[in-house]
Amino acid sequence: MLTIPNIYRHKNAKYLILLPLALFVISLFLSHYLVLDPTLVGGATIILQSNSTIAPQQIASSISSAIHGSSPTVEAGSGTIQITMDLNTSLAAAETHLNGVGSWESNYSNYFLNFTSYQIALQAEPSNNTAASALNISKAGMSKSLAKMQSSFSAEMSSLKPFGVLPNASVNVSNVSSTLQAAQDAYSKAQVIYQNRVMSTVNSIVPYSSYSFEYIGPELSSYFLSQLQNIIIIAFILVSIVVLFIFRSPIPSFAVVFGAANDIIVAIGAMALFGIPLGITSIGGLLMLIGYSIDTDVLTAIRILKRSGGTPEDRAYESMKTGLTMTATAIVAFAVLFVVSIIIYVPTYYEISSVVLFGLIADIFTTWFGNASIILWHKKRKEGI
Repeated sequence: MLTIPNIYRHKNAKYLILLPLALFVISLFLSHYLVLDPTLVGGATIILQSNSTIAPQQIASSISSAIHGSSPTVEAGSGTIQITMDLNTSLAAAETHLNGVGSWESNYSNYFLNFTSYQIALQAEPSNNTAASALNISKAGMSKSLAKMQSSFSAEMSSLKPFGVLPNASVNVSNVSSTLQAAQDAYSKAQVIYQNRVMSTVNSIVPYSSYSFEYIGPELSSYFLSQLQNIIIIAFILVSIVVLFIFRSPIPSFAVVFGAANDIIVAIGAMALFGIPLGITSIGGLLMLIGYSIDTDVLTAIRILKRSGGTPEDRAYESMKTGLTMTATAIVAFAVLFVVSIIIYVPTYYEISSVVLFGLIADIFTTWFGNASIILWHKKRKEGI
């Protein structure tokens, strides 16, 4: 049976923390090269059910030649091909202008309500100068909003010219409701045309039996990104509060939170290194890492700080044996999921399993070289050992 030596008895055990710190710095550097998938930056994802033997590089090159500016990436699995395409600049610009039309339509409606209410007030009290002044402001606001709305609508139509979408001749641009409806209809029509063009091109390159097509615009992807960032920040804040409540001391609490943060940073660095994009699915894997990391870190801190029997080094060593068993079990489980996801090509399982595997491997170094070292140093300093 393999016996792990008690590394915490070594006189230079405190320097063990240098390894997770080095991993943190390297991963932080690599994270600048992390790629975001279409769910967070916008773009199209196409999944084909196909037994084609055409090389992914050849498919990507053919699509790029046929659709300029698409810059596709292609991944092939067992009976499945996934094509990821960059955000279409014309659709992206049109979406921005469409949102402008909606925003100015909302402004116009608000000014119109105010205008109507002040008109009623003046009819009841013609000498009300305040109402008269507010009426003029509302009227000016309506005129400005209508002009801005018409400008946004015109800009949207200009952006949609590559799709052959033209404004309906019957659209009355002085009517805000009909203008907004026309803008929405034109954008929806352009999306359908874009999808048909892309799928027609793909069909001419690689045969398939069925497909799924998902296009995410810049506004929705930006919303997803901001919300996911908020979720991670809130998760860390809540974890910090709970850990501080448990230990009532900043140093053990810092060690636990550092462990979780380091695991996530190392996982992100590994994702950048191996070309795994960050998306909604992989964010789920990162959130799972917080739970795994906190589990082993809190186990270590409680055994070293709150239990008696043996030296702090011995308690840290016993925690390490227990923790490594837990982590090894999780690594085996996610390694099986990782292999299965490659064989049958399930992108969701592949992203989650790979991200969690990176983090679990990082957690071995973070917890037992970094977290345990910090807590041992704190324990000895507190007891004057």
